[in-house]
Formats: sequence, C-alpha cells, structure tokens
Amino acid sequence: MNPVNQINSERPTAAVYMRRGLAIVAVIVLHLAVYYTVTRVNSNRPPEALNDPSIALDDKIPLLGWTWVFYWAAYPYLTVGAWLIVSAMREADFKRAIKAFVVITIIGGAVQLLYPVAAPWTSEAHAMQTRMHESAFTRPYACLPSMHVAYSVITGFMGAMIARSAGLRWFHVLLAAGIAVSTLTLKEHYVADAVAGIALGLGGGLWWWMKAAARTGEESQTA
Repeated sequence: MNPVNQINSERPTAAVYMRRGLAIVAVIVLHLAVYYTVTRVNSNRPPEALNDPSIALDDKIPLLGWTWVFYWAAYPYLTVGAWLIVSAMREADFKRAIKAFVVITIIGGAVQLLYPVAAPWTSEAHAMQTRMHESAFTRPYACLPSMHVAYSVITGFMGAMIARSAGLRWFHVLLAAGIAVSTLTLKEHYVADAVAGIALGLGGGLWWWMKAAARTGEESQTA
C-alpha cells in the first residue's frame, strides 16, 4: 500500500486551506529572496567566473516557441496546484512537504552560487519569454540547477503519490515532464541544468515519501 496515499477522509476546513496556503506563500517568498540574492551576486562576477555546462545535445534540441505554454503552466501549478496538493495531505506529510520545499530551495541556491552559470537565452526567444527576460527582476544567473524544473518535479511527485486515480497521477507526471522539457526547447536552460533540477526535485520528493513510509510502518507495528 502506498504509505502516502491516505488523503484526509473529510474535506479540509477553510482554516486548513488558509494555513497551508500561507505555508506555500512563505516558500515562494523564500524562493524569490534566494533567486534575488543569487542573481545579483552572480551578475557581478567577471565573465571568466561563469561556468559552461553545455554539451553536444544542447545544440541538437530545437527551439520550439510554442512550448511556452508548458513553461508558464508551472506558475499556476506551483502555486495553486501545490496549495491543493499539500491541503490534501495528512498533517505530518504536509509539514514534511514544506520542509522538503525549503531544503531544496536552499540547496539549489547554494549550488547556483558555488557553480555559477549564465542561462543560454537566445535573441530568437518567443515573445512570452522575451517579456520575462526584459523584467528588471529577472536575470540569467540562477541556472544550475533549474529550480523551475526542481519545483515542478517535487510537486508532480507529491501530487502523483497522493492522487486518487491513475488519470490524475499521469496528469502530474506528464505536466512535470512537459515543464522540464520546455526549459530546454525554449533555451531557458542547458540539459545539465534540467538534469540537476530533476535530481534535486526527485531527491526532495523521495525523502518526503520515505519518511512517510517509515512513519506508516511504525504506526502499523503499534496498531
């Protein structure tokens, strides 16, 4: 039996939705603070201090502007979607999920500072990406690992693990995969960035799942 597939039998109260929504907001604020710090520090480094993780595969991946739909789908998915996912969890699993989000945020930021990389942005980017690139807040120096990918993977993993149906489970898996691929087809990230993001997000998700499995096993032994 999936140890995490024990969604609350009763509909969460308004208070639960509010409290867990605030927890997601806190994670978002932490991410923005880490992103701002990393991009400002790395943007002040000399060009020779930036690493180049590109491989031959990066050049073979086509630029597909229409995949911006998947890239931007991450924003409602990682806010409203994540909120609904954690609201469906048992209390202990919810607290562990927030810890996992916080930990991967800190680890991701630390790696980005220790191994600075400039994103492979292109002048041929889709208009949606160009608007983002021109934002005063956005800078191409929080690249490896891709937190866009990491957050999508961990959210998709948690969503799939507590999903009530196979269809919903596949929705989470395919959406997370689509978001990850779009970071490559839009030239927002290198393959190495995406792979590192997958590893980070999956690592956080597996930690959350294994802790839940251990807790469920302990409960079954004492029952």
